[in-house]
Amino acid sequence: MEIGVAVGRIERATLEEDLKAWRRAGIRAIECDYPPLVEQPLRVLDEWAQMFQSAGILFWSVHAPFGGSHNLAHPEERIRQRAVEYHKFVLERAKRVGARFLIVHPSSSAQRERGQGWDGLRRSLDELLPFAEDLDIVLAVENMLPEAAIGADPAELNGFLVAYFSPHLRLCFDTGHAHIAGNVYLWLESLASAVATYHLNDNDRSRDLHLPPGYGTMRWDLIAPLLQQADFPLIVEAYPWQNSTWEQFCREVRAVLTGQVVSTEMGGHQGLVRCLRCGRLMLQKEPVCGCD
Repeated sequence: MEIGVAVGRIERATLEEDLKAWRRAGIRAIECDYPPLVEQPLRVLDEWAQMFQSAGILFWSVHAPFGGSHNLAHPEERIRQRAVEYHKFVLERAKRVGARFLIVHPSSSAQRERGQGWDGLRRSLDELLPFAEDLDIVLAVENMLPEAAIGADPAELNGFLVAYFSPHLRLCFDTGHAHIAGNVYLWLESLASAVATYHLNDNDRSRDLHLPPGYGTMRWDLIAPLLQQADFPLIVEAYPWQNSTWEQFCREVRAVLTGQVVSTEMGGHQGLVRCLRCGRLMLQKEPVCGCD
């Protein structure tokens, strides 16, 4: 099982040391947000691509802009078209660093009309998909939170995507969004084979907390066997608990996904055990928690 992480920003000044830290932790792939790619000159992006290749770490995906003027389903045609053009610009930058996926978003929370949302997204993808195919980058469309106009139901979203019959248009499954919107396990049980890339994170179902796996209320014991079927790096989109090191972060993620965390059952519900002193998950193998 290969683990990747979403890091938000890549910083030019620290990338060399960051790559060393990610490699020590056994991190196989990286996702970053789009701003660093549009802020840096092309020669820097070429340099980053070479640095990732030399480190043996995949520049896996880029998180595209979303919402507001970047909404691909925007009801105002002028704004929607500008969003498409900006996504094309980001795609070209993503290609420069060797990214395989651009994570795109079907709608925004400010938009309410579902039918209009699907129509707008379809028009945008009709234009974006051929552009992505020429660059050999996959558009991975992410399932959204319930307040979004469209895309909160991963099964409905995937049904929309497969109608294009393109290997360059796939599903990005965000576990945290699905946990708030419905039943993660039931959705993933039917969709695991359709998922091209993941955003793994946890929450308490009240809001999108982006907790590491095991620190919320998700039943990882149920979904982990489905995740283990993936033949690609599992991207964890979460904030390290209490600013842990990358080594500790990845050790805990692997333990959760392989059933190596101490668990208990109370009132018919299974939960993962955390240390009363440091608050970290208690692993079945040493070091057991953050106290060690």
